[in-house]
Amino acid sequence: MPSKMPRAGLEPARECSGDFKSPASTIPPPRLSVLPKCLDELIVNFKGCPGTLLQTSGSMGVSKPIFHTLEQHILAARAVIANTRLDSNSCSLLSLPLNHIGGLAILIRAWVSGGRFVLPEKHWNPDWAVSQAGVTHLSLVSTQLRRFMQDKTNLKAMRKLKAILLGGSAISRSLIEQAYQEDLPIITTYGSTETCSQVTATALGDNLDRLLTSGKCLPDREVQMSASGEICVKGNMICEPGTYHTGDLGFLDPQGYLHVLGRLDNRLISGGENIYPEEIERALLEHPDVEQVLVAAKDDAEFGQRPVAFVKMRADCELAPERLQDFLRDRLLRFKVPKDWRQWPHDLPETLKINRSFFAKLV
Repeated sequence: MPSKMPRAGLEPARECSGDFKSPASTIPPPRLSVLPKCLDELIVNFKGCPGTLLQTSGSMGVSKPIFHTLEQHILAARAVIANTRLDSNSCSLLSLPLNHIGGLAILIRAWVSGGRFVLPEKHWNPDWAVSQAGVTHLSLVSTQLRRFMQDKTNLKAMRKLKAILLGGSAISRSLIEQAYQEDLPIITTYGSTETCSQVTATALGDNLDRLLTSGKCLPDREVQMSASGEICVKGNMICEPGTYHTGDLGFLDPQGYLHVLGRLDNRLISGGENIYPEEIERALLEHPDVEQVLVAAKDDAEFGQRPVAFVKMRADCELAPERLQDFLRDRLLRFKVPKDWRQWPHDLPETLKINRSFFAKLV
């Protein structure tokens, strides 16, 4: 190796050999023409290189472009690779869209770790991913995990995975408990586009109490709580210098585990009381017949605002507001229980993150 290593170039991705036949392609990460001695040298190689421009999800109706350099993506991937035990023998399924930080991070981590990733079939499932594509690491949102756990074959396949990264909002306690009881290797996480994916995460083998949190702060990041309880983040991979105010409400427990309560801009005030829709959503998702739920605010002449619940029931179940209200009264303070219940829109496509502004317009 020369004393001063030239900047590494990228070769085109090539198709991996394999004995399974599938429309999906198994693609190795881009190869470095000059291999670095370690990850630190990889970071130096790409220091100052252009990176990516991603739009935030715009779940509240306002989307904005976020720029990250390639160096920031590598920095962000480093701690996640170590926490999820990714290596050159690993295979990740590109289970989330590439125009979202969750999907792009899968690709970056596969490349940096020297592993490979698989492009999924249109109607993929964990059994196909594990048995035919050789997937070892899977990233899911709660609706996907809930659906896959209903099938015994998929459940058996997921037990063979090395790690299942679980992100997104309103993850119900019962879903985590069920996954834990089924011995699934789940890792709960917290992050955003602005933070270049994960900020906190639990570890493989964590007990149930820890899995019910969003985990501890990963290396190279710093999590602080503002006086109002807002989660604030620092780190070299953050989209802006200094402290990034996430707009999320939460707290750190005495052991340093993060608990995310909801979005500050989702908060509604009813009769002078603060109500966070995510709290109601998590409680409703505990009901065995509820598949998806979103709570929006409705103007009210007497109370100022009242919560409205949009609910998607399982295929063989009907929406029964009275029963769901009774269910919530055992879990929430009475003023938080919605009185206005709506059917889930039939033509709403399944997306990684639900657009709350769409439901606000329906209200």
